[in-house]
Amino acid sequence: MLEPGVILLHNIRHSKILLITALLIVAFFGGGCLDNKTPEPIDLEPGNPGIYELTPPPDNVTNITTFFLYANNTVKAVIPVINVSAMDIVIPEKITSSTGTKGPIIDDIVVYGGTYPYADHSNPGAFSDLSFNSTHTSLREKNIIHLDFERPMTGFVAYSFTWENDQFYHFLSRNETVTVLLPEGYDTGNVILGTPRPKPDNRSIDREGRVRLVWDATYPAHTSIMVKYYKSSLPTIISILVTVMGATALVTAVYFNFQIRKLRRIREFMESKVKK
Repeated sequence: MLEPGVILLHNIRHSKILLITALLIVAFFGGGCLDNKTPEPIDLEPGNPGIYELTPPPDNVTNITTFFLYANNTVKAVIPVINVSAMDIVIPEKITSSTGTKGPIIDDIVVYGGTYPYADHSNPGAFSDLSFNSTHTSLREKNIIHLDFERPMTGFVAYSFTWENDQFYHFLSRNETVTVLLPEGYDTGNVILGTPRPKPDNRSIDREGRVRLVWDATYPAHTSIMVKYYKSSLPTIISILVTVMGATALVTAVYFNFQIRKLRRIREFMESKVKK
């Protein structure tokens, strides 16, 4: 039989092991081992403003982000800014750059504008490329890219990235108007193939025939926007296939019913002959 002192020492050691294990679990699942909470400098490849649709924002809109989606799963984001010296770009963790590199890299970043208050969006011809510093932080399935501009500026910030499938996902981090333009020839809203969540405040068709979805002041009631989209012809194709399959099933059922009745009549005839 163990002495009381030995039992006490054993219990203390056991308690220490449990405490250390619990602390490690909390540290791991609390994000200490999963997230990079310390901003790290990151080099972003500058892009050409000409590849983006830089249009002046409405006069009554101060925070607006427009996402242009393409059939090759490329996403181009355009953000008008007014008198800002820094900003954060928040994107989902599971994206790829257009070069196929996994990670938080966004492509073709453009910081294009002029010094406030001597610049405004009505005269984009006076804009020029501006220098900036950038850092990256990974936090809870989000990539946060922080931009510091060389001086307060008014203009546009634009960037690109590549999504992995036919759906779009955006984290909301401020009260803003979000506009999403689907690829030409694509649609959304079918309860089977995919719908936007939350429901957009406005839906229209632009001059290029693209579906345009708008959410106004969705944050903080919603913290994200998701859009599943598909080719506009897909519901029609599915309807045709369902109709053909239904017609085939009906014809098959009628045929087998006819054969069963035919066999039943033959059996009844043969049974009547046997009875005679």
